[in-house]
Amino acid sequence: MCVDAGRSRLFGRAEFLGALGVAATPLLAGVAGATEPLRPSDPARLSGQLASLTPPSGLARGNAAAARIAASSRFVAKTYAATLALARSIGDRALRESVLALLDDPKPTYAAKYPTPESRAALRDALVREGFIAAGSPVEAIFPSGTEADTTRAPQPFWCAGGSGENSHHSYPGGLLVHEFFNASLATSFASAYDRVYFSNRNTIDRDTVIGAALYHDIMKTVVFQWNQDGTLFKEYPIGGAGKEDGGHHVLSGAEAIVRGRSARFVIALLSAHAAPSLGDEAKVAKWCRAAALVAGIDPVEYGLLKKNGSDYVLAPTYVPIEAFVNYLSDHDYVLSVHAVHEVLPQLQRLAPRYVVSSTNATATARRGLYTSFAWFKNDAFSTLSAIGLYQTLAGGGEGAFDRAIAKLTER
Repeated sequence: MCVDAGRSRLFGRAEFLGALGVAATPLLAGVAGATEPLRPSDPARLSGQLASLTPPSGLARGNAAAARIAASSRFVAKTYAATLALARSIGDRALRESVLALLDDPKPTYAAKYPTPESRAALRDALVREGFIAAGSPVEAIFPSGTEADTTRAPQPFWCAGGSGENSHHSYPGGLLVHEFFNASLATSFASAYDRVYFSNRNTIDRDTVIGAALYHDIMKTVVFQWNQDGTLFKEYPIGGAGKEDGGHHVLSGAEAIVRGRSARFVIALLSAHAAPSLGDEAKVAKWCRAAALVAGIDPVEYGLLKKNGSDYVLAPTYVPIEAFVNYLSDHDYVLSVHAVHEVLPQLQRLAPRYVVSSTNATATARRGLYTSFAWFKNDAFSTLSAIGLYQTLAGGGEGAFDRAIAKLTER
């Protein structure tokens, strides 16, 4: 959707800012080969480990800079390792391998169905005719840079993408990773609670689906939220025609799930992240299913997503699976994370003259020689310490503690 040492943070300051030379054992040796599932208890046991993050060659300049920031963050490395462990705990082999392949390379395979400029313009026009995007929207709304026909990998790694638009929740290198891991963790907790309270621990809620849907549901943010050279994020265009929840990544992620062969049940759960399929909002989910099917090039009725109801479409299942509601409930980290960003940004702006090189303060900041724009300064702070971590620093220790945390960050 948009601290004093050792206390009340996602990770301790020593862990955030400790020497990065500490041995960082990768959690998985080759994602594609990780076909055996972990036990459901293993992700928690392995959560302290680090993943080895290496920026790939050939990235656009902005994406490359973001990848360097994310790769240097212990917070991001720990979260990626924990995410891979959680994905490996999916019991269904086909879903597990699909999720792991997606985390390893979230290449927009939906784009390969439209190899020419003419086919891409035709899809844009079809979406306009159906009311899913606004007239005059550019083709780039569906096919941002990095989705060209000769694309061999995603335009950036999953672990360095932003989690939302500029200055919203998780809008920093590694933010998408943090957002999805938090959501998937909440989803397992919700599923467990429903099973415990309503179903006597009979594992009625499909744990595999809620983990997979949470990790799939925003995956095309890797394409939509790429990085400009100045550290800002690409503009996202709405797709879906259902209102304010229509960030283009949502429908594109649903289309990607369809193209990668996920079931109709799974896609409905995924596309319920922004609106629960109930209380009238099931019509929104149905619209997103239609739009995703159009992008994926399939018939939503034949696929089992929708059924005809007069001249309209409704969700195909008479009774929508509980997993769809769990995915919606788990996508609410923004309640705190957006607030944290809004509170922390003014503090970073206050400190920016100390750390950001500009034409007016180049002499003063040359001694520190750190950041060429406020956006990169902010991105490094959030990627290393997180907006929520910095918010807790303010809440627990005030501006003095906040200033010390940023000074320590810049002394690395």
